[in-house]
Amino acid sequence: SVDPGTLSRWLDRGVDDEGREVVMFDTRNDYEVPYGTFDRALDLNITSFSQLPGAIRPLAGRLAGKTVVSFCTGGIRCEKAAIYMR
Repeated sequence: SVDPGTLSRWLDRGVDDEGREVVMFDTRNDYEVPYGTFDRALDLNITSFSQLPGAIRPLAGRLAGKTVVSFCTGGIRCEKAAIYMR
């Protein structure tokens, strides 16, 4: 996890403390995203969390070498998404 102050600094700079690009990764379902998200967040436009593993696979090259910060509504999706991204 990332504390709020660190995340704020990273988002202001666009990179983490090691200089890697920071990508905000929205793991929520498509109907949840319109309620609010981070600027430039990566949204997979999925209708069900069960679609997440298949939606992540094609992004491996695009996310390589970047710091990916996932977020969701309650926490469990973020934890599972981190496992799928390894």
